[in-house]
Amino acid sequence: MIYDKLGRHAEAQTTFKPYQVYWGDAGGMFYAAVYGQWGQLPHALDWLEAAMRNRDPYLVQLRMDPLFDPLRKEARYQEVMRQLRFPD
Repeated sequence: MIYDKLGRHAEAQTTFKPYQVYWGDAGGMFYAAVYGQWGQLPHALDWLEAAMRNRDPYLVQLRMDPLFDPLRKEARYQEVMRQLRFPD
């Protein structure tokens, strides 16, 4: 994420690749956070929905983790939150 924020997009992608290989489809929440921070909201939301389907245990972080701030106004994010039914 830092490389991307610094405008070093190619390095960001290169650094991200090993994580994708290691976690495969199990890294949905991580991928959603990274893509959200990179401004690739549709891709981030695809991974967030995949995390829901896979019952990713890290979904508990979704409500409070600031890495997901770029997604919060998106209808698809709000639908995921509705489905999770976090207590108020």
